This record gives sequence, C-alpha cells and structure tokens, in this order.
Amino acid sequence: MSKILVTGGAGFIGSALVKKLAVSHDVVVFDNEFRGSFENLSGINVEQIKGDITNFSDWEKLPNDIDSVFHFGAINGTGYFYTIPEQVLDVNVKGVVNMIDYVKKYSIKDVLFASSSEVYGFPTNFPTSEKEPIQIPTPLNPRYSYSGSKIIGELLCVNNSQKYNFRYTIVRYHNVYGPKMGHEHVIPQFVKKLVSSDDFTIQGDGQDTRSFCFIDDAIDATIMVHNDNTITDRIFNIGNPEEVTILQLIKKLSDISGKNIQPKSTPQNNSGTKRRVPDITKAESCGYSPKIPLIDGLKITYDWYKTYYLNSH
Repeated sequence: MSKILVTGGAGFIGSALVKKLAVSHDVVVFDNEFRGSFENLSGINVEQIKGDITNFSDWEKLPNDIDSVFHFGAINGTGYFYTIPEQVLDVNVKGVVNMIDYVKKYSIKDVLFASSSEVYGFPTNFPTSEKEPIQIPTPLNPRYSYSGSKIIGELLCVNNSQKYNFRYTIVRYHNVYGPKMGHEHVIPQFVKKLVSSDDFTIQGDGQDTRSFCFIDDAIDATIMVHNDNTITDRIFNIGNPEEVTILQLIKKLSDISGKNIQPKSTPQNNSGTKRRVPDITKAESCGYSPKIPLIDGLKITYDWYKTYYLNSH
C-alpha cells in the first residue's frame, strides 16, 4: 500500500480528496488549519501532522517513506487575494519551494500540484484548453497574487521534475464548490444573502459566466488524471463545462430557496475574466465525466450553508 502526503489536507478540496485516498492508501495530512480543520477528517484513519508549509523545519516532522505528494497547501479565497496579497504569495510560493526540497531530500518520485483556472488570466479561447497561454495581466492588481503564485508553482514543479526525476501532475481547478468550501466564494456569499438578508446586491451586471464543478466530480477527476500513465504533458483542466451567467446562478439558487430575488447591481472593481469555461477533453481521455449537474450540486450546497448560517445566529 503506497503512502501519500497531502499538504492542505484539512481544507475543502484536500479533505475530500483525503477521504477518497484513505480507502486504499496510507495517507499523511500536513496542515496548519489556517482555513481548514482536522475536524473535516473525523472518522477517517489518517495520520495528522500540524505544521506550516513555509517552515522547512515543520516538513522535517513528516515521514521519510512517502511515495507521492499531493500539494494542496495554499491560501485561497478571493477576499484574501485583495486583503493579504503578500501573505498569499509568501505561503503559496515558499510552500512549493519547501515541498520540492522535501521531494528532493527523500527522492520522492510522484508529485501532484493543485493549480487553478486563475492562471489563464483573461483567456481568449472558449472552452479554454490547457494550451491557452497563462498570464499575469498586471502586477498592480492584488487579485493576481494568487494566480501568480500558482504559475510559479507550476514552473517549479515542471522544471524540477526534469532535474530530480519525479513525475508531476498539475490540476487546474475551475470553480470547485460544495459544502464546507469556506465563506470567501460566490456561492456561499449568495446563500448567506438569501438566508439572512433582504438586500441582494452584486458587483457588475451579472452577465459574467463561470463553470462550477461539484466537489465529488473534482475529486474523481483528480484521482483519474493522477493515475493515468499514458499522457506525458501532465497538465489537466479539472471542471465541468456547464457554463452559467452569474444572474442564472442567482436564479437557480433563488428557485431552490423559494425566494423571488431581483438582484441590484453595483459597479464592478478589479474583476476577473468575463467568461470561464474549461475544455476538459484531456481529463475525459483519462476516464473522467462530470456526474453532478449544477442544479443538484447547488441544492446540496444550499441546504448545507442554509443550516450553517441559521445555526450560527
């Protein structure tokens, strides 16, 4: 049975991945609980080690017989990109540098790096494939602290893999959602407005589009592309190409809630791309096919957050 280290394994995507991996692997979780919590892993038989990915001395607490590293440790959440961009860069870049040093030290041969659709900046082709150029539109907008850190992480993984002879897999997640995803993302923010406010204001005209991928599908895709041994260019979009405008998303959530919402618009500042829809042909060639339609995933997510927000008051 192989042993897998999951950094950030107490977070949203990380903990869901750990639960799936723990069925057939020994799993070690390394997390500082900045956003996640080891409570997310209650009842799961895994080794839990609390530590900071920016401190290599904390990496020394980890076992030396790891077969694979799944690196999910990072600061995510759009709110953080604007409020603590220097910390986003510090954690996300130092974390990868230390991860690579750990991999080199113990001659680990397999690395999976969690990247993001944000690396595409403002794509020009839709659906957007892995061949789309990755970019930082401007260093002056703190939003790009996150995408910049992920681009650097990808560069570190690809270039070090050649020198130190480990296999890399890079997964670019596209708007993964579900229960316990935190509160810095659009779907939980909309649910909170539906549950606890009569004021439903959005930035912009609501015509921007996104493609949301339910957490269970994202985890299935991650494991499938990681396990594939036929593709040499190991960068994969992970997502669901079901594209909706923000207004359509609000309509679906309001239908689920039973409320008739007429959102009010305010000017949009420092916004991202107008469209985001992934080409997942490459992941599909590894056997992936999204199973959860958006309306079903939204219902599950809405119910969880509604209970959470009502109980937190």
